[in-house]
This record gives sequence, structure tokens and C-alpha cells, in this order.
Amino acid sequence: MREAYSFLTVWQNQPIIRVRKGRYLFNFFINISAGVGGKCSMEGKRLTSYAMEELECPKCGHKHSLKKYKVINVTEKAKLKEEIMKNRLYQFSCEECEYMAPLTYDSLYVDSRRNIMIYMAPVMNAEIKAEIAELEQEKGIDKRLVDNINDLKEKIMIADNHLDDRVIEIIKIMYIDQMKKEMEDDTLLNILFDYNRDNYCFLVFFQKKGIGKIPLTREFYRQVEDKYKDAIKEHSMDSFMKVDMEWAGKILFKNHNKFN
Repeated sequence: MREAYSFLTVWQNQPIIRVRKGRYLFNFFINISAGVGGKCSMEGKRLTSYAMEELECPKCGHKHSLKKYKVINVTEKAKLKEEIMKNRLYQFSCEECEYMAPLTYDSLYVDSRRNIMIYMAPVMNAEIKAEIAELEQEKGIDKRLVDNINDLKEKIMIADNHLDDRVIEIIKIMYIDQMKKEMEDDTLLNILFDYNRDNYCFLVFFQKKGIGKIPLTREFYRQVEDKYKDAIKEHSMDSFMKVDMEWAGKILFKNHNKFN
């Protein structure tokens, strides 16, 4: 294994430190304090980095050299967001036999304009926990944990529409409660936020019926946001949170008597 080393360089007239560890290249912005005794301090704004990895097609055995991203900073490289949303980035495609499959691996998504970091970790281990602990030193930015590509894409869409994913997850629970009759003879597989221009909705995935759609009005969103704002604040923290329906269910269960 190669030893880690670092060097100082400049990107867009701003000094950065680049740290190479094995095949990974990490980039950190730095601030230089003026005056006597000024210190250099690292900010947590990470630039895009990736590693080239050789993968073998499970169907035909053809070997591919694939770019796997460790950090995806869409503030720096906006096109990568489109690659994610169009299912191109986390995708294995064999040029020999045309076999295609989703490729999920741990990576960090950063969008400074939306003030959010999303860490996708399909499987949690000690190395990822250590990296997350380091990232949590960065304050004043929303931090989320997901374990699959669909949840990552959903978080991106919610942030792009300037909505709160915590409110969205609470609304999902409310809608599921209203679908009890439909679920008597079918199985609910998933429910995901979606939008078309200025219209919000939820895509509902059933095992038998297929995909349905439930509209979400801004008025109802604001009502839920206002009703649960204190409970949301109480159950939130300045660290990586897995905000999903399980998280939202705890809020609704705890506040059931309060709001009924």
C-alpha cells in the first residue's frame, strides 16, 4: 500500500492541500489567517476525487477500468449531478456483452450551494465510521446518511427544491396511513419524492399494482412543517443523520397524543 503524502497547490486562486492516499486523491480548501502568528486551518469543503478500479463483467468476464468516485462535489463539477440523476454514474456497463447493473459503493456527495453533504454507505464498517466522524467536525451544514442510490437521488431532489427531507418523511408516514385499504391485498415496496417542474408528488411502488402517484401541495407541506417544527428540531442533530420513514415514525409516535 502506498503511503499518504500531501502537497500545496492553488485552485481558482484559492490555496488547497491535496492529500494522496493509495489511489485516492483528496482535496481540501484552506484559509490562511492574516497577521503575526496566523494559522492555517482546513475547511471541510472537499473537491471531487476518484479511483480507477478494474472490474470483471459477471456475465462474460471482460475486464473494465472503472472510475469510482470517493467524493462528488457538484458545486465544483455540476455535471456529475446529472450523471447521478440519469443513472449513469453508479452504473456498470459492459462494452463487450452490453450487460448492465447498478453499482453501489460508499461515496460522499457535497453541494455547498444547497448546504448539504450526503454520505452513501451500502455497508457500514469501521473505516467509514472513522471517515464520518472526521466529516462531522464540519459545522453548519446538513449531513445525511443513505445506503442506496434511490435514496441519494431523492435527497438531491428534495434539496434542489429547497424542501426539508425531515418534513417529507413525516408526510410519507401520513400518506401510508391513508393507504391502509389499498395495502390489504397488496404490498407497499417503496414511496419516493418526485417532481415535475413546479408540481410535487410521491411515487408509490406496489408489488401488484405497480407504480402510483400521490400529489403533494405546497400548502399541505407548509402545514406539516409548521405543526412538527419543534418536534423535528428536538430529534435533529449536527451530525450525519439517517432521515427516513423509521426516523419520522418515531416523531409521529411520540407526538401522537399531543397533536390529536
